[in-house]
Amino acid sequence: MNTELALLHKRLEREQTARRQADTLLEQKSLQLWETSRQLQLSLDEKSKELQSLNTQLSISLQDTSEELDDNLSLLNEYKKAIDHSTIVSMTDKDGIIIYANDAFCKISGYTREELIGQNHNIIRHPDNPSKIYENMWRILLRKKPWHSVIKNMSKEGKSYYVDTTITPILDKEGKLKKFLALRYNITNAIEQEQRINRQLTDRLTGFPNRTKLIEDLESRKYEAITILNIDAFQEINDLYGHTIGDELLKNFTLYLAQNLNEKNCTLYKLPADEFVIASMDSLDIITYKKAISDLIKKFDRYLFHINGNEIHVSITGGMSIRDNDTNMFGNADIALKKAKLEKVPFVIFDKTMQEKERYANNQAMLKSLKDAIANDRIIPYFQPIFSNTTMKIEKYETLIRMVDDKGKIISPFFFLEIAKKSRIYRQLTKIMVEKSFAKFKDKNIEFSINLSIEDIVDSSMCTYIFQKLESFSLPKNIIFEITESEGIDNYNIIKEFIAEVKTYGAQIAIDDFGSGYSNFMHLLELKVDYIKIDGSIIKNIIEDRNSQILTKAIFTVAKELNIKVIAEYVSTEAILNAVKAIGVDHSQGFYLGEPLPDIIE
Repeated sequence: MNTELALLHKRLEREQTARRQADTLLEQKSLQLWETSRQLQLSLDEKSKELQSLNTQLSISLQDTSEELDDNLSLLNEYKKAIDHSTIVSMTDKDGIIIYANDAFCKISGYTREELIGQNHNIIRHPDNPSKIYENMWRILLRKKPWHSVIKNMSKEGKSYYVDTTITPILDKEGKLKKFLALRYNITNAIEQEQRINRQLTDRLTGFPNRTKLIEDLESRKYEAITILNIDAFQEINDLYGHTIGDELLKNFTLYLAQNLNEKNCTLYKLPADEFVIASMDSLDIITYKKAISDLIKKFDRYLFHINGNEIHVSITGGMSIRDNDTNMFGNADIALKKAKLEKVPFVIFDKTMQEKERYANNQAMLKSLKDAIANDRIIPYFQPIFSNTTMKIEKYETLIRMVDDKGKIISPFFFLEIAKKSRIYRQLTKIMVEKSFAKFKDKNIEFSINLSIEDIVDSSMCTYIFQKLESFSLPKNIIFEITESEGIDNYNIIKEFIAEVKTYGAQIAIDDFGSGYSNFMHLLELKVDYIKIDGSIIKNIIEDRNSQILTKAIFTVAKELNIKVIAEYVSTEAILNAVKAIGVDHSQGFYLGEPLPDIIE
């Protein structure tokens, strides 16, 4: 019994021990499970935070990207507006059919967008354009390369216009041609201006460069020799055969002359009437030059021109000047030509012994012509308009002296004014100009200017004459005296006294050629003037020369502060006019706006 109890007791102890061990094990497992659960929860919390952070970053990134896309889209739209505003834009499919045209394209072509879409670009093709242009264009474009050129197009109304054109192929991601984008800039004004300039520099009859072009080239090119050729007795040919045949002869003569020039490095110019100039860049010795021109003259002696069934023989006379520290080759070649004609020889090369004789002979001849013109009332005023840069209307005129010679030819003061000053005739010329100018404008409420030199102003008798004329003139406020002189002023008091006196009558004062000679800023403070006229040497270079631009702006700024009006002279092109208007210059004068004429425009 006791044994059984003992066994039972031991078994009970084992069971209790096993239970305790099971409880301990369960407790450990529970702890492990709890720890695992806790770690898992921590991990989940951490991942949740990371996910939230990622979501936040993604949201911010998406917002930034969206804003950037909006900005880029807005910028793209602005770019498109800018391009559409300044550029003629069109797009075609790969066959050249228009699929897009902006407003600028519609405006310049004269077609509506509906009329353009679906059409080939040849709808605006100008018939003057050779087909080779377009063959070359397609050859380049089909090689997937951009094409650029200046093209003449035609609008719906038949009006020509010029565009600087770039066509760019548009490729897909595989590099295949899909479309063509064309960007064009309207350069019609520039082309037409260039054409106008070329017409001014080209002889209309022959198409060769004219005297104006020669004078321009003599300033920019270093010619080694100048030869002037003159057709002998051409007036007799005109009288015998008529001007139509005479003109045809001049054209044929020019071509034959050009074909027979042995020198390749030379330029042929057609001067007025029957004179021609060969300007050579080659530096040759005098013997070679002489032989070349002599041989050329002999060719003409042996040649017959066939004009409208007439056989016409032409002989020519030549004069040459070779560069040898020679600053006036053209003038000296003319002296040589005159000597050749005088001595009745075919050809003369200038030498310096001719110069003084020629100058003296010319001066004596001009002096005689001047005296004859004064005696026979052939000193006359010409009138050049001066325009307001605000209204672009004529506001005043400058009166300019001209002489009419005994053959009725109008002579510029360039040829006689200096001679007149040296011969004491100058005072008579000034009085004639004052008298005739006052008479011209006595019944007209129009401002006009008269040129006076320093010689006029320091001449007390001339001043008395001017004051008397002012006294009797009904509208002295319309008179502007332009003081013209490139030399210095010895006595400012005389000038200031003259200006003060004419202003008592209400007349006005202008300083001519401002920016050269005595005409500078300091003198504006001394001479109380109403106008300054900027020197033509400044204005004519205002487009290309930055210094001329700066000086013009400076003159205008100072004049404005002093309440002085500014006139730009030598306005010879639209570009120069626009430049001086942009600066603010008040008035413009020049050949682009109006040449000097024998009468005014009313």
